[in-house]
Amino acid sequence: MMEEVTDWLQRSEGPLAYALIGGASGVEYLVPPLPGDTIALFGIALAATAGYSVLWVYLALNLGALCGGMSVYGIGRWIGVHRAERTPRFLRTQQARAAIDATLERFERHGALYLVLNRFVPALRAFFFLAAGIAGLPAWKVAVFGTLSAMIWNGLLLLLGWIAGSNFETLERWVSTYTYVAVAVTLVVVGVVVWRALRTKPAAPPP
Repeated sequence: MMEEVTDWLQRSEGPLAYALIGGASGVEYLVPPLPGDTIALFGIALAATAGYSVLWVYLALNLGALCGGMSVYGIGRWIGVHRAERTPRFLRTQQARAAIDATLERFERHGALYLVLNRFVPALRAFFFLAAGIAGLPAWKVAVFGTLSAMIWNGLLLLLGWIAGSNFETLERWVSTYTYVAVAVTLVVVGVVVWRALRTKPAAPPP
């Protein structure tokens, strides 16, 4: 399937091809296992070797990221509104609620920074927008900082594509190595934050 898509892209430069590249960039937020980055990287390689417009590839990737991220943000807002009655029973314990509240409070304070970093955490990007929605961050702030993150990330990918030239396998290997490291570091950080939140005893209610 992926080989068929990349073969089609290789011979089909035009509006529909740019739309597919942008769509892959957005769908990755909604269905993280889908290889959105693979198509994005291939589009970048095509910009270096097959006559694709660097500008249109860049715009397609950023617009796709914005649409995908804001879609997940909308889901997060819905969860935030209905959190009280929709929370699973195992998350209604005092410790679990304290951990969730502490995480959301941290996101409310540093949400802009987290959103700028989101694009640099492959496979976990959607959770930043989901948390932003649950925490109730303003939509304009999520759109601005989420787009800024995508612009920086995609600019770096284009730079790597220019360095790698026509060697798509090299470009993909570089990004895959980075992905494994970034996900591992993020999971460790999240684990430490959750562990500390769970260890913190909630304050006793006033007499």
